[in-house]
Amino acid sequence: MNIRERLKPNVSFAFLLLGLLVGQSCADDSKPDLLTLSTINKVATTEGGQKYYFTQDDGQTMHPGKGEEWLTDSGYDDGQRAFVLFNTLDVPADGYDYNIEVKQITPVLTQKVITLGEDGNTEETVGDDKINATYLWISKDRKYLTVEFQYYSTGNEEKKHLLNLAINPSAAKDKTDAGEGSFIELEFRHNSQGDSPSTLSEGYVSFKLDPLRGQMEGRKGIRVRVNTLYEGVKQYDVNFSD
Repeated sequence: MNIRERLKPNVSFAFLLLGLLVGQSCADDSKPDLLTLSTINKVATTEGGQKYYFTQDDGQTMHPGKGEEWLTDSGYDDGQRAFVLFNTLDVPADGYDYNIEVKQITPVLTQKVITLGEDGNTEETVGDDKINATYLWISKDRKYLTVEFQYYSTGNEEKKHLLNLAINPSAAKDKTDAGEGSFIELEFRHNSQGDSPSTLSEGYVSFKLDPLRGQMEGRKGIRVRVNTLYEGVKQYDVNFSD
């Protein structure tokens, strides 16, 4: 039987979202480094070049006043999700909430929402192997759903696990509740590709919600089906921010 529950945030990750204090020397008065999950935005300039900025999941924007080489040298795509290690600069940047010095960027797997039965996305290729979703949240602009996950693997980098957020038309046929105040229903899918379940692995993945924009009006949020490691199939309700 499916269990529906509201996911409660992982306390350690909540601190990460607020800004994780990274160890610094107490011998000086330098500002502490902070860590946040953000979207990398790339826009064209009037001079024909490109510039970057970050959008945090609460909607606040950050201008890379220093350390922009972390962006320009890596050539990230527009919309790439990443953990950004930074500190704030005293001089403000017009049009942005913060002016920052970028210290490090760690990209997060960023995927599109797929539809089962389309573009070669069969039950076999997408899979439904066991996985935990320990924390799920939607960005304030409703552009991304991010999942903190756990699955078992050998830890071998050559064994690539596949993660997807899927629309399942077959499951939708049995649903009648699609009106005001309901949830958009999706499935978090995992294909271990035959990897042996020996070590617990953890990570993050963000999914672009573009295909769902037309369905969001009047909805509470997204209900995500997960075939969990220990408790079978569960469903998690993830609310949209006001």
